[in-house]
Amino acid sequence: MSENREARRLSSNSLERCGRFFRNLVYRLVEPGGREGTWIDVGAHSGETTLRWAERNPGLKIYAVEPNLRAAFKLMGRAPNYLVVPMAIAETDGFADFYVNAFESASSLLPFNERALESWIGGEELAVNSVTSVPTIRLDTLMTLAEIQKVNYLKVDTQGMDLAVVRSAGSRLRDVAKITLEVDVKEVRLYSGAPSKGEVVDFLSNAGFDLVKAEKQTHGQEENLTFIRRNDCG
Repeated sequence: MSENREARRLSSNSLERCGRFFRNLVYRLVEPGGREGTWIDVGAHSGETTLRWAERNPGLKIYAVEPNLRAAFKLMGRAPNYLVVPMAIAETDGFADFYVNAFESASSLLPFNERALESWIGGEELAVNSVTSVPTIRLDTLMTLAEIQKVNYLKVDTQGMDLAVVRSAGSRLRDVAKITLEVDVKEVRLYSGAPSKGEVVDFLSNAGFDLVKAEKQTHGQEENLTFIRRNDCG
């Protein structure tokens, strides 16, 4: 009889842990990463994803990484907890060519695949205006220099470079709780060297993350994928 009671107690504790996990999961899906802690927005552009969260939640500290100086300057001074880093995240600390596009948010460290551009819906609006050299920094380097212990939310929108940004975290990827990034789902990807959705999902799955949300965008040519670090509720 005592063994049965112990088994029921253990089962109840396990269910309680799982219940807490799934309640937390729902909360994390509703909000990008909670109202406190540290976020990193790689490819912040005009701050459309994260700036309003900084303005409404002084307990957040958000690092907005944006290599396009024109866009970065517009973000500076918008909120005391919104820290603008005018650099690009890459797998090497140094410098890289940055392809500045007429459609500003389409700028990238990667050149276009011209064959893919011909069939891209909206491709007529995309044109490289100039190529400039920008400073690059690895994500783990940034985290070390800024003394970031944990990243509650990592948002990445870097036009084909999203997986490279994640890889640049190195062993510090274990200190990231949630990631939202963008993938090109066409057979021929718009940016030369951009990974497939399968490559991104496989990498993050092997790194301990679960894909919990996928949202189509850009006429179904791209998807925003959200991953959370896998928890054991057993």
